[in-house]
Order: sequence, then C-alpha cells, then structure tokens
Amino acid sequence: MLKIFLDTNVVLDFILKREGFAKEAAILFDLAERKKLHLTLSSLSINNIDYVVSKIESKKKSRQIILKLLTLTETLPVKESTIEKAALSEFKDFEDAIQNFCATEEGLNHIVTRNLKDYKKSRLSIQTPKEFLAGFRI
Repeated sequence: MLKIFLDTNVVLDFILKREGFAKEAAILFDLAERKKLHLTLSSLSINNIDYVVSKIESKKKSRQIILKLLTLTETLPVKESTIEKAALSEFKDFEDAIQNFCATEEGLNHIVTRNLKDYKKSRLSIQTPKEFLAGFRI
C-alpha cells in the first residue's frame, strides 16, 4: 500500500469542507478508510489542525475530530533531527521545511499539498491532491 505524507492544508480542506478543495481531500481520506492508501502527517500538523479547528468550532468538537483523524492517519514524530535539518535547509518557510524533513526521515517519497511553491527545495515528489489522484492506481 502506498504511503504518502499530507500537508496540513489538505487535512484542513477535508475537515472544514473548504470549497474547491474538499472533494479531492475527501477522496484521499476515503481511500485511507478503505485501506487503499496509507496517509501520514506530522505531529506538528495535529497541533496546527487543533488550533485552526478550535477557532472555528468548539474545543470539544476539535478534539473529537482529532481523535477520528488518528484512526485514518499515522502521526509521524517531529524529532530533534527533523528540526535541525529544517533549520539548516534553504526552505523559506520553517514549518514547510519541518514537514518535508519529517516525511524524508520516515522514508516517504510523496507529499500531497496545495502549496507546491512552498516545497520547491524538496527532493520528494510534491503534488496537489488532484495531481496525485490523477496518477493513483488502486
């Protein structure tokens, strides 16, 4: 089963049903639920998702969503080595650098994000959800 890393924005698209982006994100999560795709995200993402969702919904609702999210994804640790690599990298955005090196340290090859430009310095395959799904074969 293919294992991919999801950027926080894709997870928020799914959770918040963001217009124009939710459909492809929902397909990714459906594939994960049907055990056709293995979704990963960083522990940093969990924190950021809780922060955003709790501002829009209640803290209680956010925590319920986080618990459901844990059943559909694997949470990868952000280690000291991850942060060190991010700090030494040429990424403009530190958070994106952390995400990139979190995926790299796990041996992943694919990051799915809506912000392709943020990952210009990555050596991984960077695709939007739509691009990824166009090439994905069950």
